[in-house]
Amino acid sequence: MFTGEPLVISIPACELAHVAVTGSVFDTKVMEGASISADLRIAVDLVTAAYRRGGATEPLRCVARPEIFTHGPSLNWLQNALGPIKQHLCLSDGTSVKLIPQLRNHLFTYGIQSHQRYVDFKKLMRRAPELLAQYDSQINSFHCGEYPDSASEPSSTMLLSMKPLAAAALWSFGFYLNPHSLEDSAEHMLKWGEIEEPPLAEFQKITYIPLTEAAANDANFQRRVAEMIAPIYFDPTQCLLIRLPMLESELTTRMTIALDGIRRSRVHLPQARSKNIFFLSGDLSEEAMAPIRSRLKLVLHQTFEFWRYTGALYQEAQEITVYIEADRTSLLESARNFYMQAFGRAPRFMMSHRSSRCERLAE
Repeated sequence: MFTGEPLVISIPACELAHVAVTGSVFDTKVMEGASISADLRIAVDLVTAAYRRGGATEPLRCVARPEIFTHGPSLNWLQNALGPIKQHLCLSDGTSVKLIPQLRNHLFTYGIQSHQRYVDFKKLMRRAPELLAQYDSQINSFHCGEYPDSASEPSSTMLLSMKPLAAAALWSFGFYLNPHSLEDSAEHMLKWGEIEEPPLAEFQKITYIPLTEAAANDANFQRRVAEMIAPIYFDPTQCLLIRLPMLESELTTRMTIALDGIRRSRVHLPQARSKNIFFLSGDLSEEAMAPIRSRLKLVLHQTFEFWRYTGALYQEAQEITVYIEADRTSLLESARNFYMQAFGRAPRFMMSHRSSRCERLAE
């Protein structure tokens, strides 16, 4: 798709509420500086960079509400407006997916680290699996539309950031959980918070969990997190970093979301401030991780937007574990091939739900 051919993208209508568009088809440059979600901004920047690297000479364009151009005069008008464009990329927030007739359609789901959007997308794929079959490919995902006796899975195209994730102001909070009050827990951690990165050079082993809201609502994943926290409390050679879900909410809300699942796991944890377990207010930069990659273990939920980082991080990390929600082990082959392509190596897989068989899956 990113081979120099002209391309049009579509995005959810709600994202265009504060964008001054000039018509149904417009240059994506009008979104520069506009008030769109941070998740969409990252996705558009990623697609734009790949489009330019592919050698395209036409401007990247966007179509608003492609669902209204279904047939007849309306579809003819859109085809005339698009001219030589034959490729359409739907940027979906998980609540809906869009297709443009007579074009090659591709899908990029962004923002489904949100619990509600993740649930919405799973419902959509369960109720209308035939939608996925109409896409020629998907970007940065391995979604599968399942039928009673078959499945449809568009081929995956991988897009990772070419620029290392830059450093930004980052607050770290010593982990503390009062099982009787999430609000009290957050209040104590906020009081102890410091606008600096933890002293990573002091630790022999470092585990980083970029927590998403969907992961925080995955009870079995949170149980795994709690089971990791318990022994690290008493091991001064280890450090655990948990990035709070990236939500447009106050830190207190983000903390309570992260803590709630840990508390519900009923894993017994010390009720004391930890000196080697930290909540982080934002992403740990690649610059900060560069000196520790040989000691770094990444623990990722399948809803984590791994394309925020470059491939170098994944290739050099000591170990990568990916938790996938799958009711059928047949999805493992798709996941294995997908993450091998994304990371340049095979991660360790864990099922994020209980099963009658061993939950750990071979590489």
